Amino acid sequence: MSRAEDLPVVLFCAAVTPTRARRRDLRTFWLYAKAIVKEFRWTLAGVTLAVAVGGVLYGLTPLAALGGRRPDPLVALYGAWMALFAETALGPPDTWYLALLSGAYPLVGFVLVGEGIVRFALLMASKQRGEREWMKVMASTYRNHIVLCGLGHLGWRVLGQLLHRNAQVVAVEKDPDCRFLAQARSTGIPILVADMKDDRVLVEAGLPHAHAIIIATNDDMANLEAAMDARRMNPKIRVIMRLYDQQVAAKLVDALHVDAAFSSSALAAATVAAMSLDCKVLASYDVAGESHVAAEVAVAAGSPLVGKTIAALEAGWAVKVLARAAAGGSAAESPPPAHTAVAAGDTLTLHAPSVQIDELIAAGKSA
Repeated sequence: MSRAEDLPVVLFCAAVTPTRARRRDLRTFWLYAKAIVKEFRWTLAGVTLAVAVGGVLYGLTPLAALGGRRPDPLVALYGAWMALFAETALGPPDTWYLALLSGAYPLVGFVLVGEGIVRFALLMASKQRGEREWMKVMASTYRNHIVLCGLGHLGWRVLGQLLHRNAQVVAVEKDPDCRFLAQARSTGIPILVADMKDDRVLVEAGLPHAHAIIIATNDDMANLEAAMDARRMNPKIRVIMRLYDQQVAAKLVDALHVDAAFSSSALAAATVAAMSLDCKVLASYDVAGESHVAAEVAVAAGSPLVGKTIAALEAGWAVKVLARAAAGGSAAESPPPAHTAVAAGDTLTLHAPSVQIDELIAAGKSA
């Protein structure tokens, strides 16, 4: 993203350091367990099959160690399990097939159990390093979450806003050298370093279970492809996509059934224009084709606003008072009671058409 593109990001996404509350509910632990079982399903299936076959062979054979009796089912399964570790728990083999089992099963155990232990150790190591294997396991536990594609300047700020409101987020970033990747990892969210154009990556990010996808990379064609893939894979998902050309973005909303398509430069234009107002502009946006702003207006002594109630101010200037901070640094009222009288030194946070804000700025000054 270019330096110019930083402007709308800073203005529209407050610089909130992303943090994430840890999820410790029982459902999450259950989903983690399911994900790990799924990851090792073939190893578990192989061990189960080996123990079952060995248990049947032991169970059908009268054993000298048991006085010529056949072992109980649980004892037979135990003998097969120990045979995987080269242990003859039920004594020396009495038949050729048990001798074959005793010779072959240690090799089977070495392959299946040993491979499972090594893979599990690697998975735990990948957890510590934040590698893709563990990220896939983490992402598989998310439901009704937001998939964020792109962790550049815009994506990083969007992530901060999402986590600030406690949203569950899974991020996808193609560039392993992305400037904000380490900082994003420190929040603890699952981050897949992979190409969002790969269907498997979107599946690993939990797209089929996601509530929304925000596509915030600076590659328009890749954004379009990811948006179409997301709609195909999850018809109910909410798709928010970034495009540089606002006219094209507006047309694609209907053509591709995209819920929202935005241009960072177009968002910046309204805010830059609003900066010309003689007040602190918090945000600027179009409502029904008309420029609106959220801004702070200071009330000076001698202003005609002094003594008016909040209700009278809203009715007289067709604005909405979002907050009132009294002089002296006291806590702001948000929203202030309708009967509250405006006093000299107050700072009002207002939402209104830009033209109305101009009038209020003038009225807020001394007469």
